[in-house]
Amino acid sequence: MTAARAGSRAAKPGAKKKAALARRGPARKPGVASHIPLGETATEQPEWRTFVGRWLAMSGCKVEPAPHGDWEVELCEALQKRWRRQRVRLVFDPARNTVPRGAWFTAPGSTAGRRILEAALDHPMFTRRTALAQVPGAPPEGIASVCRARGLTWGPARLGPVRYERRVAFHAVITRWGGLPWQEQWVILVGAGGEVLERAQAPQVPDVRPREGLYQMGEELEPELRERWLQAARATLEELATEREREWEVSVGRLRDAELERLGAFFSARIEEEEERDRRRTGRDEHELEHGDATQLKLEWERRAAEVRQRWEMRTEIRLWGLEEWSWPVADLEQELKSGAMHVKLRSAVDVARGRPALPACPTCGEQAEMLVRARGHVACANCAGA
Repeated sequence: MTAARAGSRAAKPGAKKKAALARRGPARKPGVASHIPLGETATEQPEWRTFVGRWLAMSGCKVEPAPHGDWEVELCEALQKRWRRQRVRLVFDPARNTVPRGAWFTAPGSTAGRRILEAALDHPMFTRRTALAQVPGAPPEGIASVCRARGLTWGPARLGPVRYERRVAFHAVITRWGGLPWQEQWVILVGAGGEVLERAQAPQVPDVRPREGLYQMGEELEPELRERWLQAARATLEELATEREREWEVSVGRLRDAELERLGAFFSARIEEEEERDRRRTGRDEHELEHGDATQLKLEWERRAAEVRQRWEMRTEIRLWGLEEWSWPVADLEQELKSGAMHVKLRSAVDVARGRPALPACPTCGEQAEMLVRARGHVACANCAGA
């Protein structure tokens, strides 16, 4: 003890400061969104804080930082009527022993957390945004960045003026029930004509810098267009859920069969032990044991196996939680393919928000082509050239 104390006194001057920093934990990183207050425990649950902060802001609530990483929230009128209070203090720190009087402990899965989720799921969020254009709007190589050419030479690319198209993003959560519950967040982007442009397993549209509000989109939407958007998103989500079910069934079935195998091994051993014990005790034959303890074990085995199958029975739920109407920058891209005296002009649309050209149409069949070749004096895709 004396040696240890002497060693602590002889420690370097900065040792206490380093020890305090080690106890405090790693340095706090900047938040995901600048308008969301940060706290001392923001690094422990940043996604949950971001979700709650965005939802409160979009609902019309006023959020202010409070001591110890808490939030003071002035509720909007709708939430005041729902929760019968005007203000609430949210506590996120799971290490807090006590919370202020009247405050809500708001960790994921808590009573207040479920209350917020229920309120958020009642009405899907709707917002309008503009995707900011990149500079330059297309890669220097133009269409050649997405389409290969064999035996042909690409000319210089010419990018047309930027225009804005209306798109809508559907945000959904696919939940797998049964066995080990699992959730996935998906976003589906639908074009102006109702065509599905992309789908991504992400909470937001990936690789886009947004700005609030619509740009150059003053006209109102037609009901028929909204219906086409909704039908396209519904069909895509149902197809996506079917694909995920097939993949999940493999993993869930493997875990279910493993549990049934362990259950069968246990009851088989118990039945053999019971039958052997009865034979030694009474000397009866095996057919006389049908109504004994071994029979009860078999019935219990069947009951437990049925419970296991029911517990691992998979159910899939799709829940739409958000809608985004986008003003999206696009432009036309022209580029020539050359081979001797032959010149073919190709056109493609460019996603200026990402600087990503679309695949060009084959001059022969009109389908999108990943590779173009020269075939019998004209340009064609690989399928047309092979035919």
